[in-house]
This record gives sequence, C-alpha cells and structure tokens, in this order.
Amino acid sequence: MSSPASYASPRVLATACSVLLGLTGLSALWNATAVLVLGAAPESSADTAFLGVGDIAEVLLTLATAVVFIVWLHRVRVNVEVICPQVYQRGRGWTIGAWFIPFANLYLPWRVTADIWNASGPTDRHGVPQPFRAGVVNAWWAAWVVSLVLGRLKVSAAVTASEFVTAVAAVLAILVVRGLTDMQERHAEAARTAALAASWAPAEHA
Repeated sequence: MSSPASYASPRVLATACSVLLGLTGLSALWNATAVLVLGAAPESSADTAFLGVGDIAEVLLTLATAVVFIVWLHRVRVNVEVICPQVYQRGRGWTIGAWFIPFANLYLPWRVTADIWNASGPTDRHGVPQPFRAGVVNAWWAAWVVSLVLGRLKVSAAVTASEFVTAVAAVLAILVVRGLTDMQERHAEAARTAALAASWAPAEHA
C-alpha cells in the first residue's frame, strides 16, 4: 500500500535531470560528429580509442540520466495526488515498472508521463483539470522511439542519425521536465497563497 501523498518540490531533481539530459545530448552529438569526421572505420588505434571513450561516456551518462529521470517522474507522480487527487491515475509503481516491460516500454512511459502532465495542467474553479496541450511530451517520446529504432539498424548512417535524434530527444525531454515542474510549482504556490488567505480570514472577522 502506498504511503500518504505529500507535496515536495521537484525543482532540485528537475535541475539535476536537465543537466544530465543536456550532457547526454552533447555526448550523442559528439559521437555523431566524430563518426562523420573520422568515418565508420577509423584508420588508427587513436581514432578507435577516441570513439570508444565517447561511446562509454554516453552510456554512463544515459544510465545516470535514466535513474534521475525516473526518480523525478515518481516524485511528480506523487505530487499529482495532492494537486489533483480526484483524477484517476495509474499507480505510482508504473513510473518505474513501465520502463522495464518489453515492447510495452515503447508506449507506457509516454502514457504515464502524459497522464501526469495533463493532471498537472490548469484547472477550473472546481479543481478539475482542463484539456492541456501535451505536444512537447508527444514530440519527446516520438524522437526517443525513433532514436531507438535507428540505433538498432546495423547501418552506419542509421546509427549516426540515431545519435542526432537522441540529442533532439534530450532537448525535448528537458522541456518536458522543466514544463511539468513549473506547472506543479505554480499549483503549490497557489495552494500556499490560498492557505495563507484562509488563515488570515478568521483574524479579520475577530
């Protein structure tokens, strides 16, 4: 059974995630450019070592980014229970498990993120979320899936293209992280303002 939800600012996690996403995107660009400059078949051992270091750096950055992103996603998922508790959401565990189900992980992480995005958007005066454009979420996930597909093709041009698309996906992911974090922080600020106003009301009528 999940513990009771409480709001916690995702700002620090979002910043760490954005930095790691930026570094991952840069490493992907670096690797793609290196392949274009040095060619698919390096002529010297130095070139091979150079490309190898770039690949290792990208793998390590990708792993670190994945961990921090999932922690951030879980945090904003818990926050939704405070921001908009009346809206049905998949359980918190899906923010983690969705990434590890074969084939379904090409869809579920996007669905989970889109649900959190929609529940964190503007609400009407009754607190019901209003339809909110999630184009950046859709674009991020489309770019990510395309990069995965291209990376599986055993063709040098496709692998290089995958690196460029990975960089695009990283930039879009930063926009998702920042956008969703900003929306939740606005809700939190509005709740604090409302609570402060309510605390002053009895004193004014005393």
